Amino acid sequence: STEQLAQLNLLPLHQAGYKGKGIRIGLADGGFYHANSLSALPTDQWLGYTDLTDDEENIFGSNGNHGTLCLSSIVAKREDYEGVASEAEYYLFKTEEDYTESPKEIDNWVVAIEMADSMGLHIMSTSLGYTTFDNDCFDFAYADMDGRTSRGAQAATIAARKGMLLVVAVGNDGRNEWHYLSTPADADSILTVGAVDMAGEIATFSSFGPTVDGRVKPEVCAMGKGTVVVDPSN
Repeated sequence: STEQLAQLNLLPLHQAGYKGKGIRIGLADGGFYHANSLSALPTDQWLGYTDLTDDEENIFGSNGNHGTLCLSSIVAKREDYEGVASEAEYYLFKTEEDYTESPKEIDNWVVAIEMADSMGLHIMSTSLGYTTFDNDCFDFAYADMDGRTSRGAQAATIAARKGMLLVVAVGNDGRNEWHYLSTPADADSILTVGAVDMAGEIATFSSFGPTVDGRVKPEVCAMGKGTVVVDPSN
């Protein structure tokens, strides 16, 4: 993980002892396969989890491992690997329904943000985004990416103004017909993140800004192509 830490200039911070201790981070995702049993994930820093979906399967046994991969890049630690904030405490929210794409998932995410606020979490990390749905009558248009239209963007802005840092992926649609950012990445006062490779070149799948009202998105980029993560099978 040295390269992706060095790209963000985190190695000097780690050497100075700044590894996220005292910071409480929430992650919202679709599933955290085996995240409760991986030896590289510090269970003593785990604050708990909530499943906000209608899925019947446990969030640690579902097919979704995306949340586990994202979590490992933040808090995992072993002899040959360290996440960006390996000493932070973390809470997991399952907000993404396994087999459907509907506006309910945005509502799940809003509930997660409200819970995160009530728990006093400092940071909410989300590598999810919404543009189109199974029922196209709910689809967003680029004109809706103004930070004020979707319930997710509205909730993100409220949380940011209360003092929470929301870190949201800009989206993976850079090669698609819809190549714009997704929501809630369009929200104001949050940190929207694009993807680059090890050389710092933009990943071709990383979605485009700006917002429809002309705000620069994403604000920053991090390694999202060729990223080293912990395999959920240990």
